[in-house]
Amino acid sequence: MTQRNASRPPLPANVRVMIALTASPTLLVVGMLLYTLFFDGWRSVSVSMIIFSMLSVLAYYVVISGHPPRLSIKKRDKKDDKTIN
Repeated sequence: MTQRNASRPPLPANVRVMIALTASPTLLVVGMLLYTLFFDGWRSVSVSMIIFSMLSVLAYYVVISGHPPRLSIKKRDKKDDKTIN
């Protein structure tokens, strides 16, 4: 079995700063979502608030961690299968 180097170099600092600057208006949407949840109830929350809040969380995850999230599913090797034929 071969070992793959899973560590990737982080994004450069200037890219992370640009992501943070472009994602900063979404923090207002997160605040509006929280205000709506606490004062108007959960039925007043719109779909766009939820979508933009999720984008904000994703963007700030990339800014803080320095890596985009891995969304791919790793495939298993055929030879590592231990099924009985």
